[in-house]
Amino acid sequence: MPVSTLLSRRWALCALALFFAVASGTFVARAQGAELAPCAERPTAIGSELYADDMRWCVESVVHDRGIEPLSFTALEVAPDGTLFATRPLSGAVMAIRDTDGDHLPDAIETFADGLTMPNGLAYHDGYLYVSGGANIYRISSTGAVNTIVDDLPSGTGFWTGGLAIGNGERLYVALGAPCSSCEFEERGRGAIHSMNLDGSDRQIVATGFRRPADVAFYRDQLWTVDSAPYEPGRHARDELNRVAPGGWYGFPYCIGAGESHIAEADVDCADSASPVMLFGSGAVPISLAAFPHDALAGTKDTLIVVLSGEPRQIDFVGYKVIMITFDERNQPLGATILIPYRYNSLRQAYLPYRGEGLYWERFILVSESGFGIYPQQPLAVAVHPRGWIYISLTGGRIIALRPRQFVSAPADRYPVWTPMNPNFDPSAAPDNSEVPK
Repeated sequence: MPVSTLLSRRWALCALALFFAVASGTFVARAQGAELAPCAERPTAIGSELYADDMRWCVESVVHDRGIEPLSFTALEVAPDGTLFATRPLSGAVMAIRDTDGDHLPDAIETFADGLTMPNGLAYHDGYLYVSGGANIYRISSTGAVNTIVDDLPSGTGFWTGGLAIGNGERLYVALGAPCSSCEFEERGRGAIHSMNLDGSDRQIVATGFRRPADVAFYRDQLWTVDSAPYEPGRHARDELNRVAPGGWYGFPYCIGAGESHIAEADVDCADSASPVMLFGSGAVPISLAAFPHDALAGTKDTLIVVLSGEPRQIDFVGYKVIMITFDERNQPLGATILIPYRYNSLRQAYLPYRGEGLYWERFILVSESGFGIYPQQPLAVAVHPRGWIYISLTGGRIIALRPRQFVSAPADRYPVWTPMNPNFDPSAAPDNSEVPK
């Protein structure tokens, strides 16, 4: 066949591929309900400063205030009108960030409510913002009027009062941390998930045996939470993702990770504790989660986003990332892809994320040593916009947005790069890299 004919056919195929990419990208933009300027033309777009998954998402800055307290924006929530709420626990305030220039991205930050006790959890429902903090749950109207509906949650020493979620039955769920990092305690209300009516009445304990259930969320009409093991050098008890069963006991303080006995002298059978759905490496510190039901981009529909905040005292950077997990019909994890930090090297993440390594151990150190991780900043919280945009807060007074790109050029057969997951993965075993693409 003449060379000219081959070249003509090759150009025709390229043109056809470009046409479908443009058509697909236009569909994505219209599906999100807003005509957006290309990412490169948006003044809020972040270039290579933050290495997020920028082949499919436009990474944009919402807030970056270096003068704010470092541990700020520990919880995020999005109202139906697009207003983004964020907690500042050390200042006792909840901030409202609204869109003032018509691009649907919030840009103007103001104090929505203050004088609160350690606000650290948010949930929006039927015109009211619910806020958890300390012994309290507040209900705040659209005008900022604060009504305390609960003032006697078990609190004090130990972990902060965690996140909030509202279920289909219009009940409010709140996560309460344990009073200590690693000890026996008798206060049944601590280290537990509580539920109540939206006015604070009829309070019940749903499940117990948690150390740090930092957040709760409904995914596939079921309640989910996270938990983290105490940091002990040389001990690799792993952190957890749990599906919350009514009346379940999840092991703490006696059982950590995959049924591992933690307090030797305790007469406890760890087999009686509920098993985690998914395990992370020791020091991952899962701290926030949100369901992602949107079909914004290929591979994203019906997934769960989890923030792995990381352990600053740990040498191996297991956390410091935000991941998106996909599940089978039995709610078992099939795999995960990393949203941030993400850096390409020949259409691959810059470190080997295969066979669970990227979510567990030392391979992640390459990301930070190469200068394109988010370390030493830590991700804190995630929330999902009704249009399918993702908000992520970082230490250092920063909130970013991931908005689907209009034109996605990544080959469908190579992206996303999924990390196969097995809840019983043994990180001490030699990895099998026989299937790792070269």
